[in-house]
Amino acid sequence: MRTIQDEVRRSLTKYALLPVLFLALVGFALVGASWQHYVAGLSEERRAVAAEVIETEIADYEARAAYVAELGLHPADLRASRKARADLYAYLYHEVNITHDGTAFFLLDGNQTVLSNTDGLPPYLLPIGSSWGILRRLSRNPHHPGAEFILRPDGLQDLAIGQAIVSEAGAVEGYILFVIPAEHLRRNISSPHLDFVLEDSFGNVCLQTGGDYADRLHKLAPEFHGSRHRLVQRHQDYYYVTAQPLVKGDFRLYTVMPVTDLLQRYALGILIVLAVLVLFIPILLVSIRRESRARVQAIAVEEERAMAMSEVRRLESQFNPHFLFNTLENIKFMVRLDPEAAQRMLMDLSKLLRYSIKGRERLVDLAEDLAYTHSYIEIQKYRFGKRLAYEEEIPEAVLDCRVPRLIVQPVIENAIRYGASADGIIRVQVRAARETDLLVLQVQDCGPGLPPERLRELRQMLAEGADSLVHTGIYNIHRRLQLMYGDGYGLTLECPAEGGTLVRLTLPWEKGEYDAESRDRRG
Repeated sequence: MRTIQDEVRRSLTKYALLPVLFLALVGFALVGASWQHYVAGLSEERRAVAAEVIETEIADYEARAAYVAELGLHPADLRASRKARADLYAYLYHEVNITHDGTAFFLLDGNQTVLSNTDGLPPYLLPIGSSWGILRRLSRNPHHPGAEFILRPDGLQDLAIGQAIVSEAGAVEGYILFVIPAEHLRRNISSPHLDFVLEDSFGNVCLQTGGDYADRLHKLAPEFHGSRHRLVQRHQDYYYVTAQPLVKGDFRLYTVMPVTDLLQRYALGILIVLAVLVLFIPILLVSIRRESRARVQAIAVEEERAMAMSEVRRLESQFNPHFLFNTLENIKFMVRLDPEAAQRMLMDLSKLLRYSIKGRERLVDLAEDLAYTHSYIEIQKYRFGKRLAYEEEIPEAVLDCRVPRLIVQPVIENAIRYGASADGIIRVQVRAARETDLLVLQVQDCGPGLPPERLRELRQMLAEGADSLVHTGIYNIHRRLQLMYGDGYGLTLECPAEGGTLVRLTLPWEKGEYDAESRDRRG
């Protein structure tokens, strides 16, 4: 008894502690998944979107600048031709007002403005000349557009994009310049969950949303510089930082997500889980010790209960769910085609279902079992029509024999499923007879029968108690009869010479309380 108690205790410990530890591991895994999804995944997703917005913005205006530069309309020509100046102005005005982002355009002739949609160059762009930032860059590479951020007095930086206008002789005669306001760029990439920082190739912070991550020299704080997919601490706060290059390496875009509060919540949750484990495991071990003693005392009762529950489960499993699904599908269509037939099918199905879950009575009169089997046959006739022929040869003298509930229907169902002849006809014959102290039930179909090798396999399955996925109904009936009455009873299979398959059920004779009046009521 001590050994059994120890085994029970070990089993309870294993099956009680493992779920607790598993839930703890699941909690930690959820923390990791949450971090990966809401921090790392969100940062990657939003950074990719912001990068696309910035690169698209720069590429669009570079394309516009290149188009103007390739028109061959030099500033001097525009001054001389009012129509050419008006046409170019109309084009530029349309291009910068598509998105209503406040972008300004300037067509420059040396240090003078030829065309502009503003009153003139902003003060922070003056004085202008070829030695000035972006114009100097455009002069050095006159056949390609360029982009550069320009610092405003308020600390923000507008994005200037342009290209030099070159004469046929190769001399720079002017510039086309677009200036995109910093507010527009910030608005397009802002996110409520994280901040963005755009850094140029010299390490200067050109654009940022949210917090301030630059030092007094407008350089990115050293804690963030070069970060890619890592946790960064600055002062007392923590940030998750990612980065990627933009515009062929001219810029670098960072995402900065504040995660201090999130990390604190994660830490608090982990501490709570650990505290619960520390408190719960000792209580669980004491409970296991008590439960193991109680379990040892109840082993015999549990075994009997398990046997009873096993028999009940097998009884319930006789009712094939495929039959229910097919019946409900037929009813669905019959409701439209023949409502009265659908109603009769529902009544038959209702009778059969009520009978299958009827109380705890394990034995019924054969007459009662056949009466509910007739409901099943009626349902199948709606499905197969004239292809299904059902015959009974049941003497009156055997109708009061007690049989296990739902013992005939699964055998008939198996015959309908596998017993169709070559021309599709399904003929099922049910016979019953008393042989001394035995009741013998036979169900025969008109199908092709079983090949000798398959018949041997099925007989071996029934003899050895090996279940089969294909013939689970047959096996369950045989096993059920043996559990209830002993090894001398059960199910046998035969393939008569005239064809088909014959299933024989052998049960002990046990007289019930059947009479003709009760038969009429059940029917």
